[in-house]
Amino acid sequence: MELHQVRYFVALCRTLNFTRAATECNVTQPALTRAIQKLEEELGGALLYRDRGMTQLTPLGRITLPHLSGMLAAAATARRVADEALGRQQMHLRVGLGPAISAARVADVVGRLARHCPTLDVHFEEGTTPGLVEAMLGDALDCALLPDADLPERLHRWRLCEECCVVLLPAAHRLAARDTLTAADLEGETLLVGQRCGGFALRMIEAGDASFTVRRCGGSWVQMLDLVAAGLGVALLPDALVIGPGLVSRPLVAPELRRGVALTVVAGRPQGTAVAQFVKLCRARAFAPA
Repeated sequence: MELHQVRYFVALCRTLNFTRAATECNVTQPALTRAIQKLEEELGGALLYRDRGMTQLTPLGRITLPHLSGMLAAAATARRVADEALGRQQMHLRVGLGPAISAARVADVVGRLARHCPTLDVHFEEGTTPGLVEAMLGDALDCALLPDADLPERLHRWRLCEECCVVLLPAAHRLAARDTLTAADLEGETLLVGQRCGGFALRMIEAGDASFTVRRCGGSWVQMLDLVAAGLGVALLPDALVIGPGLVSRPLVAPELRRGVALTVVAGRPQGTAVAQFVKLCRARAFAPA
C-alpha cells in the first residue's frame, strides 16, 4: 500500500468526484483511478461505486476511511517531528486553555523551553472543554490545560495543580472588608454565571446553600472581570487568575470549592520536539516535592 494511494482515496472521499479529486492531488484522472483500483485490490474489495453519475462509499470504504485518514495524519506528524529534529522547520507549541485557566500556569515552563528553542512559536487558545478536546483530536492543538474531570479516555492526563474558588468583588463592595466569605454572606447577591468561567458558580447554585439572582454572561473570565468592575454582580473564579485594579478577591470557605487542572494530550499521537519537552517539563514540575 502506497501513501499516495491513500491520499488519493481520502481526497476522493472528500470531493466524491474523480475529476475534482485528481485536480486537488495534482494528477491526471486516469492516474488517480488506477491508484484507487490498486488500493481496492490490496484491501480485497470495492471502496467506492458510482450510482447515476454520483460517487459513493461502499461499506468497506466507510469502514476503512478513518484508518486510512489516520495513516495520513500520522505520516504528516512524522514529517513534522523529523523536520523539527533536523532543524528544518520552525518549532511550534499550540496549547489550549480550558475555562478560566490562565496561561500563567505554564508561563515559566514556556520560558524555559524558549531559552533552549529560540525559534519557538507559541499559540494559546481559550475555549470550552469539549471544543478544546475536539481541536486536539483534530490535530489543531498539541495539548491543553483542562479541568481534571470527565475527560475522554483518548486523552492522557497529568494533574498539574489544584485551584480554590475565590469571590471577585468591586473594591467598594460591602463585603470587600471581609477576609473570607461564605455562601450565606452572598445571600441575595447577583451571581454572574458563564460557560467559560470555571464552573464554580454553577456548583454553588446546585448546592442550594443560599439564594441568588443569576445573571448569565457570555465571553471568557476576562470579560467577567469587566462586568464585576461595572457593578453587574459578583463572580466565583479560580484563585490563580490575575485581577486588575478596582477589584478584590476573597476566598470562599463554605462551601469549599476546588478543581484539579490537568495537562492533556491525545494518547498515542507522536509529539514534536517542542511538545515533548513541554510535557516533560510540566510533568516534572507537577511531581516535584513541595
